[in-house]
Amino acid sequence: MEFFSLTDVGLVRDKNQDSYMTVYNAYGDFMAIVCDGVGGNRAGEVASGESIKYFLDQFSQSGPFDNEKDVVNFLYHSFKAVNRHIFKLASSSTLYRGMGTTLSGIFIGQAGIFTINIGDSRVYGFKDQRIFRLTEDHSLVNELLKSGQITYEESLNHPKRHYLMKAVGIWEDVSADIAKVPPMTYYLVSSDGLHAYVSDEEINAIMIDEDLNILQKTKHLMQAALLKGGKDNITIVIIKR
Repeated sequence: MEFFSLTDVGLVRDKNQDSYMTVYNAYGDFMAIVCDGVGGNRAGEVASGESIKYFLDQFSQSGPFDNEKDVVNFLYHSFKAVNRHIFKLASSSTLYRGMGTTLSGIFIGQAGIFTINIGDSRVYGFKDQRIFRLTEDHSLVNELLKSGQITYEESLNHPKRHYLMKAVGIWEDVSADIAKVPPMTYYLVSSDGLHAYVSDEEINAIMIDEDLNILQKTKHLMQAALLKGGKDNITIVIIKR
């Protein structure tokens, strides 16, 4: 398996509130997570960084995962602990009040392949020249889309497209989506600095280009986001199985 990661502050923001990890545990299981801090000046980078730090510590010491239940239990309990930690931090100081983070990731191991998601960062899969969105955004715009109140085209420039319905640390008790997903050729984990500006069709065109290795695919996706204005922090992790 190969993987490559890039993060960039973009062309507008003063600081990068994205954090990510790509790590193996001692048993050869792999996990990649991207977190995109929310809360503006209220320490969104603290929320994303602390979430990654916790998962990195826990996953590095985890395993073996003998079956699907072991993986789901690990993801569920780790997420609950992370949410409590960020919520307590946000409640402990006016500097942190209102902070939170998205969290999207993928587990790849002998027990299967699983995604975890809360917020509007995403996990994609690619197979047979096709793109598959493996996670669902917890955003106001996605709710409006699902209910038919707006079109896909309207969602791209909706004034409230960054409003989240769920995130880590905003509420004391919140749930993440955890799902088993099928094997694919490539996986992409990204913050919305990529997919909020670069369409799925454009992403897929780069991902299926057989003349590009994963390092080049990652750099091409980053360049595409920057050419669209680089209006947000951008984090990209590509995994090739």
